Amino acid sequence: MTAPAINGTRYPQPVDELLPAARKLMQELGEVPPRNELMRQFHIGAPKAIELRARLVQPPATVVDEPTADPWDYAQPIGPDPLPAPVVPESVPLVEPDPTPVVTPVVAEPVEQVAPAGHPGTAAPLGPPPALNRRERRAVREQAAHDALMQGQTRRVREWTAKAAEARQLRRLLMDPDIQAVRLMRQRARWTAMAWSALLFALAFTMVNVQRFAAGQAEAWSPTWLVAWLVDPAFSILLVGLLIARGQLSAVGRSVDQRTVRRVEYALLASTAAMNVMPTLAEGYPGGWREQAMQVLLHLLIPGLAFASALVITLIQDHFAAAIAAITEGEDAR
Repeated sequence: MTAPAINGTRYPQPVDELLPAARKLMQELGEVPPRNELMRQFHIGAPKAIELRARLVQPPATVVDEPTADPWDYAQPIGPDPLPAPVVPESVPLVEPDPTPVVTPVVAEPVEQVAPAGHPGTAAPLGPPPALNRRERRAVREQAAHDALMQGQTRRVREWTAKAAEARQLRRLLMDPDIQAVRLMRQRARWTAMAWSALLFALAFTMVNVQRFAAGQAEAWSPTWLVAWLVDPAFSILLVGLLIARGQLSAVGRSVDQRTVRRVEYALLASTAAMNVMPTLAEGYPGGWREQAMQVLLHLLIPGLAFASALVITLIQDHFAAAIAAITEGEDAR
């Protein structure tokens, strides 16, 4: 079934061109045709049928004729000035003209004019469209979803578009120099905490053997035995203090590379390692020299771990400080 020929064509027409045929159909039906009837008769979609039905429900705009001008409503009389009365001599009798009926003009009452909205001569504006029922609102939503689907705006496309926008914003923020500097500072703090943990565990392990070396043959809980526990912390506190000072100075760009400081650190670590190995060398083991060699190796590796931690803490902190300074100086130069 094809659409009725309107204006010489069978293709769907705009709402303005379909309006006369729709009004004729409304006169034939005696009521406003429903949306489905308009869609079937004119082969149009639901949105156009709803708009056409709203135009049918709206009463046609009436053009108010301008009132005719009142011929008597003038400030001055129309026409030429009246002629002066002729001068008649006294001897000539005045002949009065025949009386003629005087026509009294009828003043037309002004017609109340409705002030049109906007420019004169334009059609009255349409009122608000009627409220749509549930089926019409559903048809509008389905048509909008169909149009979005035909344009490729699917759910996955919208999700990936949002993810791309989020990734773009995150990349822009992560490339900010201040954020990069803060991330480096946090990474430096985490790495420093791990290095310090390894160093402190190693020093705690060596404390037992250093106490045995310092106590010698003293009885347990005697004054010599108790004071021997303070030997390893005395060496460790000085070593830890030097490392903390070097790390703080490296954070502000002041590296401490003097040989004296290095030699003091190495001497403290070597003394701790020697005191840690001596009791193992002097003590006999049931397994013979092999078990003794393994214990000596173990008591040398643990001080070696402390020595490595102390050595790399300041070096890595120097590199972190240089990287942070390069980022911030590049931002200040811009």
